[in-house]
Amino acid sequence: KPILFMNKMDRALLELQLDAEELYQTFQRIVENVNVIIATYNDDSGPMGEVRVDPSKGSVGFGSGLHGWAFTLKQFSEMYSEKFKIDVVKLMNRLWGENFFNAKTKKWQKQKEVDNKRSFCMYILDPIYKVFDAIMNYKKEEIETLLTKIGVTLKHEDKDKDGKVLLKTVMRTWLPAGEALLQMIAIHLPSPVVAQKYRMEMLYEGPHDDEAAVAVKTCDPDGPLMMYIS
Repeated sequence: KPILFMNKMDRALLELQLDAEELYQTFQRIVENVNVIIATYNDDSGPMGEVRVDPSKGSVGFGSGLHGWAFTLKQFSEMYSEKFKIDVVKLMNRLWGENFFNAKTKKWQKQKEVDNKRSFCMYILDPIYKVFDAIMNYKKEEIETLLTKIGVTLKHEDKDKDGKVLLKTVMRTWLPAGEALLQMIAIHLPSPVVAQKYRMEMLYEGPHDDEAAVAVKTCDPDGPLMMYIS
């Protein structure tokens, strides 16, 4: 059962210099392409249940493995839930796809208009872009304001850093990759007890009702010793 991580987001901002909407469209295309591949080999009615990846359900992560930062929509929804007085799950659905927010009217809309902006860009990408811009362009006062807003307090030894070194420190402090990845794994990937019930049939070529097969299927710690060579 898959989860998806969109890596090298730092390159999209620093080297490719994609704007927020271009980056969203890139992410959207990748998700669609991955789901086409998944659908070719599996479907949601199989023993694994829903196998398609979906950012609005938290099974897709975004970030930079090299710089050590990452996030999911679930994490940002938890940050914004109290502000909007919206349930986390409902907000996750609004932060992806054709969902736009009009800051003037304070209303959500399903179509792009002059006065609104895609919610993923406004509430997720824009804060990240602002951090990148302030740090990489050495805007000291703006950096201090942004760090306060995102709740990042630099250690004494980090306060003299600047440029890309400071950027790495701030981003991995604000959005540590370990938290995002652990959250996706814990919520979306099956435990051995659940997974072995359907994996056994693919792993074991002997009779599916013999002692070894049953032990693998039930994760029996007292079952016979088994080794699998792929």
